[in-house]
Amino acid sequence: MRRPVLLAALLPMLAVGGDAWAQAPADTVKHKEQPGWWNIPGTASRLKVGGYVKADLIHDLSPIGSPNFFDVSKIPTDGSTGQSTRVQAMESRLFLDLRRTSSVGELKAFVEGDFYGSGNTFRLRHAYAQVGERWLIGQTWSTFMDEGIIPATLDFEKPAAYAFSRHAQMRYTQPLGGGLSLAIAVEDPSTNIITPGPGTVTAPLPDGVLRLKHDGSKGHVLLAGFLATARFKPDSGATQDVMGSGVNLSGLLKVGKRDRLTAQLLYGPGVARSRFGPYAAPDVNGELKPITGLGATIGFEHWWTDKWSSFAVFNYGEDEPEDGQPTTESDLVTYGAVNLLWHFADHAFVGAEYLHGQREDLLGNDGKADRIMVSVRVDIN
Repeated sequence: MRRPVLLAALLPMLAVGGDAWAQAPADTVKHKEQPGWWNIPGTASRLKVGGYVKADLIHDLSPIGSPNFFDVSKIPTDGSTGQSTRVQAMESRLFLDLRRTSSVGELKAFVEGDFYGSGNTFRLRHAYAQVGERWLIGQTWSTFMDEGIIPATLDFEKPAAYAFSRHAQMRYTQPLGGGLSLAIAVEDPSTNIITPGPGTVTAPLPDGVLRLKHDGSKGHVLLAGFLATARFKPDSGATQDVMGSGVNLSGLLKVGKRDRLTAQLLYGPGVARSRFGPYAAPDVNGELKPITGLGATIGFEHWWTDKWSSFAVFNYGEDEPEDGQPTTESDLVTYGAVNLLWHFADHAFVGAEYLHGQREDLLGNDGKADRIMVSVRVDIN
């Protein structure tokens, strides 16, 4: 069989997960040609391949134990000094987007990865299927976070005390009318806790997440909360259960024609769960307790002209530590970034960014880090 014929036969099955969705009504098979999409002949399926190539020149003016992205939790607090330079392209991404119409709404399968895996290997970011606007299953942004306000920094890491995570999940979204929607999800639980001794950590239940969002002509407001559980079974002694939770209030306000003001406030006993950090630790008696955290972020994107834009963001976070945490753990962090981008062509830009971070550990020692980045990005979708 010729390769184009074989490809045309296989892609419709990939787009909908096999023969179970192959019997779409006849009136859904034909659809209009859309820019950027390849309509697969004889089917209701269409395919889009894309991504981008991004290269970064990174120069650290002071030490940070995270050379590929600006992770302020890795800032040393021992007074060390030194500079370093790195050139990388690990943020470059590829995605595959497959869709088709059906009697139950549009079916979508989306897979995306970058090269932040070990040794620059390809790493999975998103892999999910969606039925209409209501059902989603797979790995993508957590229902707890606000993906509409992800800071537009050249830095890959983003702020520290910020809801920014991808989880495997099952989600249902119910429109409530008037731009309001309610989402409920069960998500992959975390076992990232600090234990009082040797033993085994498990998660007896998935995370439960609720999200209420209002979309309007000038932006949106989001309120989300989660509950998470973990269980520690020591090599000797009684089993301990600990529950974490967090609340996210965030939003976006459109200013003028293209500018955007964004903000986020996080709080809760276990809110570090939203950043893959340890969210529980032993107290003075060796009993597991959730670590209460606070995070506040404000950002602003401004377009100077059609070709020039800037983004500035500031983030502040602090924890109420437990006695069983290592003294090297962070107690307070700040993250700030400002950039200037030249969009020299459609789907391409070059830009420079300055980043400053500060970290204070549980002993009160602090450290600072400063970084300059120059990046070039070319979209290929």
